Amino acid sequence: MYLSGGCYLLVATEDFLNWMYCIHMASVGEVLGIHVHMLRRYGVSPDEAVEAAVAKLQPTAPHIARLLLELASLH
Repeated sequence: MYLSGGCYLLVATEDFLNWMYCIHMASVGEVLGIHVHMLRRYGVSPDEAVEAAVAKLQPTAPHIARLLLELASLH
């Protein structure tokens, strides 16, 4: 979109931003490596996104959810 003064305004749709966010979201397997299998007892898949895994872990294992978030921030 062109604005006056020779400036351009870049516009992105919400769908596009969600798509870009999903591309750069790390999986649990990328963050934990071989240790990801310890989370299977909580129903977390190695290919699952970190935020989805945290949502699953929060009710039953909030300490592991916090650890996973911390490790993902370092990744």
